Amino acid sequence: MQTTQTRVLVVDDDPDIRSNISDILIDLGYEGTTAEDAKIALQISAKKTFDIALLDFRMPGMDGATLYRRLKSMQPAMVAIMITAWASGEGIQDALDAGTWDVLRKPVEIGELLEKISDAASAKRVLVVDDDHDFCSSLWQILNGKRFRVAIAHTEAEGIRQAIESRCEIAIVDLILGKGDGRRVIESINRVLPGTRTIVVSGEVDGSELGRARQSERVNLTCRKPIDMDQLFSVMN
Repeated sequence: MQTTQTRVLVVDDDPDIRSNISDILIDLGYEGTTAEDAKIALQISAKKTFDIALLDFRMPGMDGATLYRRLKSMQPAMVAIMITAWASGEGIQDALDAGTWDVLRKPVEIGELLEKISDAASAKRVLVVDDDHDFCSSLWQILNGKRFRVAIAHTEAEGIRQAIESRCEIAIVDLILGKGDGRRVIESINRVLPGTRTIVVSGEVDGSELGRARQSERVNLTCRKPIDMDQLFSVMN
């Protein structure tokens, strides 16, 4: 039985499919919301956060892969599971390239779908707080490929807010966030989510800030950019 904290958005232009899936999810304790097309899905997602999106690949107006790219820019921690009647082709690869968690073929075997949803819902939640957008995008792709759910923040205030909203279990925080201070983000995370593992990253040359961060008992790892991914995963797994 899942808790209502796992919020699932079901997007499909077939009313029977989206209704049946949503009903099953609600019966199992998920919070299910439906949308008949990409436009409505985007409108709903602008007002409400979701953990998982079940997306039909072929829809009028916008395909599932394009929709997920839009949703991901709004809610990076949202996991997408694509449902399609097409078994192969460039479109499916496009869905995978967009960072889709899984692709399932119609007609969906409900047991397999529920297993994929359960796996996504239970994946470790990671928050990356860094003002370098390219760094965040690259790290999102790597961590998503390793089956982590990744939220992104680029400022101190956004990092503090996202830590609470994402309920992160691991936080990767740059010490210098433009005019903000990553240490205040870490302090807030430690106060609100005391069990969260904290990893500090920095692109500084002399390493003095990293050195001070290493002295904190609440920092599990310090990394200088470019990050040693093996070192990073040793703490995250």
